[in-house]
Amino acid sequence: MKTSTHAEKLDLLTATFALCLLDKSLSSQALEKLTIDARHAAERKVAALKPSRSRSVDFDVLGHVIYLWKRSSKYLDEDGVPLSIKARGPAPSVEALFREIDRADYFEVGLRHLRQLGHARRTRKGLYRPYHETTIIQELRPEILEVLVQTINRVVATVLHNTSLKRKDAVRLIERMTAVPDLPSNQVEPFKLFAREQGAALINTINDWLERHRGDAGARRTAENHLTAGLHVFAFVEE
Repeated sequence: MKTSTHAEKLDLLTATFALCLLDKSLSSQALEKLTIDARHAAERKVAALKPSRSRSVDFDVLGHVIYLWKRSSKYLDEDGVPLSIKARGPAPSVEALFREIDRADYFEVGLRHLRQLGHARRTRKGLYRPYHETTIIQELRPEILEVLVQTINRVVATVLHNTSLKRKDAVRLIERMTAVPDLPSNQVEPFKLFAREQGAALINTINDWLERHRGDAGARRTAENHLTAGLHVFAFVEE
């Protein structure tokens, strides 16, 4: 995933202000105060962060590497279990997986990111085993800005797409939410675990379908008829 540009920052701020302006009860003075308060709160959060990583995480590449690792025959044993493999060298190796998707340039940093994000673990023998294909982001990083920009813009785009279709039988993108206002505090942890289990099952099913239908590495960079498609699932708990 590339580093966010100023255009993406503008997209994020534009989407945020647009959502605020839709609230007709919010006066200009109140919006100005919210803007100032938000900036001060953000400055405090940034000041408390650890030094930024020298390079952004490419979530798509890491997920694709683990996907191939868990499904390609050369990386599975006779029972279909993913092999523990060496980091470098010819296949089967982690480096070879990066080469297969034409991202050998990202291998050295990508191997570290695989471990940091829990996608792969190193065994006592120095080999690597695959774990999760999807990512739970556990700390603020520079590339999180792009994730937030995409999330906000995609939610708005999905709603606009669904509301712009006139035919009742038209296929609309899924956009659903469920929530209760009075979950007991002692049920928060069970909810987190249950939501993770259910969400992981859904994401894994969607991810498997998407990976089987995506274009090859070269086509994804050049073909005009290729689109970004996916499903974003998140749980929330608020006071």
